[in-house]
Amino acid sequence: MANINIPPVAIPSVLEKSTILVIDDEPEYIEWLIDYLHTKNFKTIVAKNAADAIEKANKYQFRGYIIDLNIPMGNWQPPFKSPAPVYDKYLGLYVIKYIRTQGNKGKNVVAYSAHNNEQITSEIKTLYCEYIAKGNAKAFKLGVDEILKQPFGPTSQIKKTKIEPKPKKSGS
Repeated sequence: MANINIPPVAIPSVLEKSTILVIDDEPEYIEWLIDYLHTKNFKTIVAKNAADAIEKANKYQFRGYIIDLNIPMGNWQPPFKSPAPVYDKYLGLYVIKYIRTQGNKGKNVVAYSAHNNEQITSEIKTLYCEYIAKGNAKAFKLGVDEILKQPFGPTSQIKKTKIEPKPKKSGS
């Protein structure tokens, strides 16, 4: 069995159940998406690079994450090696991997890019999140609606099991 090296990550202590973190270095091009989230009664916080996104993700667990794959790193260095060459081309994948390592569910993460190729879709599958090609507003809204339908918070991640008492031994 392979030895799995889990990178050190900060686990956020504050739940932001009505806030979506949008990570895009050109948020003016997705203003329509931010407006759409506001009509759904969600607040948005925008990060323009990986460093800013990670700083916010270390403080808060957001209801959802919408991440452009073509973002600059800023002054952040990932705490893990590049798992695949595609990470060095689409830097937003580092942010997704980090956020998923914090315990955020894949269904709460939507990645997007103007690029759509097998490398991206293959890696997104390993991260268990959604991918949408930039420019497809209808698919974007469906992806966001999927985030909003998901249960949120630590109790949504715990499987509830019924514990049955063991039968007593007779004749002791």
